[in-house]
Amino acid sequence: MSKPTGHRPFPVLPRLRPGLRRAVLALCALAVLAAPADAADVVTPEVPATAAPMAARPPVRVTMDDNYPPFSFRDAHGTHMGLVRDLWKLWSQRTGVPVEFLATDWALARNLIETGGADVIETFFRSPARDRVYSFSEPYATIDVPIWFNADLGGITGPDSLRGYNVGVKERDLCADWLADRGLTGLRNFPSYEALLDAAAARDVVVFCMDDQAARYFMTKRGIQDRFRYTDPLYTGKLHWAVRKEETALLALVADGFARVTPDERRAIEERWYGRRISGVVDSNLLSRLVKILLGALALGAMALVWAAMLRRQVAAKTERLSEAMAALSIGEERFRTIFDNVNDAIFIHDLDTATIIHANRRMHEMYRIGDLPLAALDIGMISSGVPPYTMEDAVAWVRRAAAGETPLFEWHARRLDGSLFWVEVNIRRALLEGSDRRLLVVVRDITERRATQERMDFLAQHDPLTLLPNRLLVRDRADQAVAHAERDGVIVALLVCDLDQFKTVNDSLGHAAGDALLRAVAGRLTACVCDTDTVSRPGGDEFILLLSGRPDTDAVVETVASLHEALAEPFDVDGTEVTVTLSTGIALAPADGRDFAALMKNADTAMHHAKASGRNTHRFFAEAMNAEAVAHLSIRGGLRRALERGEFLIHYQPQVNLDSGMVFGAEALIRWNHPERGMIPPGAFIPIAEDSGLIVPIGDWVLREACRQAAQWQAAGLPLTVAVNLSARQLQRPDLARTVTDALTDSGLDPLFLELELTESMLIQNTDAVLENIRRVKALGVQLSIDDFGTGYSNLSYIGRLAVDKLKIDRSFIMDLCRNHDSARITAAVIQMAHSLNLTAVAEGVEDAETLEQLRQLRCDVAQGYFLGRPGPAEAVERAARQANPFHIGA
Repeated sequence: MSKPTGHRPFPVLPRLRPGLRRAVLALCALAVLAAPADAADVVTPEVPATAAPMAARPPVRVTMDDNYPPFSFRDAHGTHMGLVRDLWKLWSQRTGVPVEFLATDWALARNLIETGGADVIETFFRSPARDRVYSFSEPYATIDVPIWFNADLGGITGPDSLRGYNVGVKERDLCADWLADRGLTGLRNFPSYEALLDAAAARDVVVFCMDDQAARYFMTKRGIQDRFRYTDPLYTGKLHWAVRKEETALLALVADGFARVTPDERRAIEERWYGRRISGVVDSNLLSRLVKILLGALALGAMALVWAAMLRRQVAAKTERLSEAMAALSIGEERFRTIFDNVNDAIFIHDLDTATIIHANRRMHEMYRIGDLPLAALDIGMISSGVPPYTMEDAVAWVRRAAAGETPLFEWHARRLDGSLFWVEVNIRRALLEGSDRRLLVVVRDITERRATQERMDFLAQHDPLTLLPNRLLVRDRADQAVAHAERDGVIVALLVCDLDQFKTVNDSLGHAAGDALLRAVAGRLTACVCDTDTVSRPGGDEFILLLSGRPDTDAVVETVASLHEALAEPFDVDGTEVTVTLSTGIALAPADGRDFAALMKNADTAMHHAKASGRNTHRFFAEAMNAEAVAHLSIRGGLRRALERGEFLIHYQPQVNLDSGMVFGAEALIRWNHPERGMIPPGAFIPIAEDSGLIVPIGDWVLREACRQAAQWQAAGLPLTVAVNLSARQLQRPDLARTVTDALTDSGLDPLFLELELTESMLIQNTDAVLENIRRVKALGVQLSIDDFGTGYSNLSYIGRLAVDKLKIDRSFIMDLCRNHDSARITAAVIQMAHSLNLTAVAEGVEDAETLEQLRQLRCDVAQGYFLGRPGPAEAVERAARQANPFHIGA
């Protein structure tokens, strides 16, 4: 073994040829099993009197893979040991600094160094990406990294040959990154090399990437080294220890500590874990002299025996020629048998006259699991599935074609003698063998995995990968066929477009994994509600398409749709969370609403949007009136652009009352559209369209500027009234929101304290970086923030503290039922109490009567608004109410 040079922290592996070095490492790895190890997690140094200890400091935390012999691994009792641990113990003795070992699986070790849970990471390969994050030591070992594969698998030569396979890798190993960088996506992660090799031994994976010496150690330990082959190395990595880039002082400390370890000490540790070199090698010059002496002695003996050789020359010559001929024959037969038995394909020879198999190689016996059955008892029918077109008769037809001189190449469904079925590719050709031209040479290749991959690709081309339901392409084909049959048979076909209501809320609050689980559960319930001849499809997102074939009338369609909605009414259990979703369904009937998929899809989609607009959780059949509504939608959309230019919008203000004093202290700004032809259009008729079209941004900016201007006028008139303005989701996502608010305040001269911006819970649930940053910037201007419709979404209280919210507005659905529904009363009381505990103002919306107002006062609600306290109206009405003392006589 080569001696280390300089002051490297670990010895360098000898530079042997790759194959020889692998063998040496495998033997060394076996020796590790007998090596003792210290099971302690923390090493406390014992500093010799002659050592110059470094400054006292906390233990250095060293993390590493505990499944990587001989550098770091655990024995049968779980005790951590290895070359790396011994060197760090010696380092601790030389420096006087304790070492804490964090030996765990590799993915967790990587997480520890990345999150600061460890100071140093060991047995670390270097790469350009890692160089940007870590500072590395000099290399102390060189490791080959090949691809390993089952011995009965062929064609694995490098990265390009791995496509179509699931390649096993250790999680977060450099090999995983190396393969991913070369476009390989079918990677299957395992927590450790042992887990990976266990999966390979069980054939859960047939191709895997593993460092050479670790693979040989674990294979030899399990006695399965003959079951695998390997490629040339993908790359040769070098082992280092490393620290994070910013840890310069730690880098110097560790390097200086290893500089104190002498070469002899390193060599002793190296020999303990790698084994010792072979000593006592004979000197080459002495060996040469001995050979010459021996040759001379042999020459003298040959001269003494030459006379005998001459007498037997003729006999010897004949014997030699005979021996050479037999040896050549034996070598040729041995070579043929070696090739014949070790190819990865099954090969057998079929006799045309007897219709039997007369020779077969070892792979043939393994592939078909022939066992002890004589080949003469084996016929083609026994190794065929027997299901057309893979019967004995079909096999005989292929044999006849080959006998006629063809060389057919075809796929075949084969049967093993234990009854299991698999797919093969068969090539047959006629050949002159053993002096007879009545022989067929048959080569059989196992293509089960290739066939399964192709079938999977064909399936995914026509199915949704998440739910495994047919996709739009497949349902289109089935719809066209169903419509053609319906016109012939006099029945109807229904195409349903179903959309999950508020699915985005589930995704945003519980995460995309929960959303995917919910979609799979919904797909199962929808499929259970329809007939086997119907089709349930998922084209994407939260939308489903259902094709109901051969229904006698509309009532039958309605009955199926009702069962769909009933099935979804039952709550879903998603990862322990109870989730309820509803369905909005649009229905188009063929041939009345269309005679092809495109027309039916368009009309069903229109009907679905009509169901959404009707309050969701319902269904609508397509009707011509819906087209008229679509035209009206476009008309409103075009009118919105002109309305802003022509000044057709105006703002009404609804007063907000302090329940302690009974005084009006502010108002909420509510937009109205005074259309020149249609009159006053309610917000619900145009705000959703403005949201969809993006016009809500300029309209919202206008409302903000106008409300600030009005609040400034109130202040100038001696009325310190606040004004509340609703922000849309699109406004909240724009990067110029803070500038828009600043401009509105500056232009109007309004003090930011008198501006309140209202946000809905659905905006905050998105929790995007842009939204949160916008809210922080706006809050920094000094304006107030309130959460509108609180309690109706998936409330996340964390944003209230992080965003410094000032008010919670209790949704009107709870307030309107306050005196009639105990649940609403309890929820309202809980929200008010929570708001007060967080030093927030509780605001009640939708106060419609004196009884509700009194109940809110008793619950110590701070602010209320509603028709009972004042309908939305001109700014002058709010101004008159604000000038009155206790106009609502609250608490009198």
